[in-house]
Amino acid sequence: MTLVNTPCGEIRGTNSSAGVRVFKGIRFATAKRFTPPTVVTSWSGIYEANEIGPECPQIDSQLRTLLAADNSGQSEDCLLLNITAPSDSTSERPVYVWIHGGAFTNVTPPLSWNESQQLTIDGNAVVVTISYRLGAFGFLGDLNLGILDQIAALQWVQNNIESFGGNPNNVTIFGQSAGGCSVVALMASPLATNLFAHAWAMSPSLGQIRTKESAAQGLEIFLKAANAETLSQLETFTTQEILQAQDKMMLDIANWNQGFSPTADGTILPLDVVSAAASNPVDLVIGTTRDESRIFNMLNPALNNLDHDQALDVLRTNHPQRAEAIWSLYNTCYPEYTPTQIVAAVDTDTHFRLHMWNMLKSRPTELTNTWSYMFTWASPLYDGALGASHGIDIPFIFNNTSLPRVHIYTSDDPTNGVLGAEMSRDLLNLGLKGDPNWQPYDQTKRATKIFNMPSSIALSYEQSTDNLVYDFWMNA
Repeated sequence: MTLVNTPCGEIRGTNSSAGVRVFKGIRFATAKRFTPPTVVTSWSGIYEANEIGPECPQIDSQLRTLLAADNSGQSEDCLLLNITAPSDSTSERPVYVWIHGGAFTNVTPPLSWNESQQLTIDGNAVVVTISYRLGAFGFLGDLNLGILDQIAALQWVQNNIESFGGNPNNVTIFGQSAGGCSVVALMASPLATNLFAHAWAMSPSLGQIRTKESAAQGLEIFLKAANAETLSQLETFTTQEILQAQDKMMLDIANWNQGFSPTADGTILPLDVVSAAASNPVDLVIGTTRDESRIFNMLNPALNNLDHDQALDVLRTNHPQRAEAIWSLYNTCYPEYTPTQIVAAVDTDTHFRLHMWNMLKSRPTELTNTWSYMFTWASPLYDGALGASHGIDIPFIFNNTSLPRVHIYTSDDPTNGVLGAEMSRDLLNLGLKGDPNWQPYDQTKRATKIFNMPSSIALSYEQSTDNLVYDFWMNA
């Protein structure tokens, strides 16, 4: 056991066999349904931080099954965080705060993929993983409660992390997918000013950021699904009734993606989130995987085995004015791809890389502390069909590629640890040195680190394929 005295009171955790102090399920805030969080400032007695707390209520999903998510129970009372720290608290170490993804509707911190002990060991660092409210509990209408929860967690870290040996003036936030989008949202939010010094956004799902109008429409659709007239009426619903309405709404293909995500409300988040985030002077690393959407297409029976005509029909639905031009470009750039893989490549660029490119293009030229990357290492599983899919880089940035449950996505090849050590070292360098250790991005050379074995640096997208695709979308 290990005991830490914080401004909130004493916390008791455990010492792992690796020599890391581990604290689980620390309450950082409290909140009633549909109300902003209140940061916890004190408790009585010793806080026993030995078990992962419950996750936000959510619907079972293929993603949870794929990630082998831990079953730690579910509760609306879920504003908890976990900390791994070196064995002593005698010096101010860099702090890394992980924000999990899951489309703002599912998944939770306790996964082997983002187990943080190895990162603590590698960087002699303090690592925090946080929960926040999801789905209707966190993002119904324009409430932005999930973003406020993340801000509350960062405020708690500012107030207490020094007691664990962390430096509150050297906090790096990092997250993937919805977590990457959250990183960008926090960079944009005036309420998060001075809560962190560095940011690493992995595959940020920036297309999920909603306008106030789309948020209002999403609320209207949800109320109809719940058979309710007003938001206040939902306060009397059971947790299960809220989830049933959420499930009903998400089954509607036309509306699921606008139901639950951050809203550019003009208060918590500015009306132009990307521009505001791009103007934030904190250090920024942003990137994607090469084949983000392949995993989604593989899990979708309607998309996982397309022929030429079916693929063109999908493109005509999604890009009615440009389908033929898109097919011609991608078929030329990727002649070895199947029709399904071409559709996935188009989706990857439109839903992930285009938003990243726009943010990089919006970054003021005087801010030279910007770095871009692409993760291209491809999983050999399923005859290589996964490629470098969405989320495959998570165990690499945590240097967790040797953990058993990771192997369902990456394989158990021991050489994966080489790339895991490299990527996690770059993240640690961002906090330790303010530089991930590769050439910064600018509008001329567009230096991009290619994470693979071996890794490399591409200048101005020297690979002709990427340059053609970039020019196609940016000059449209």
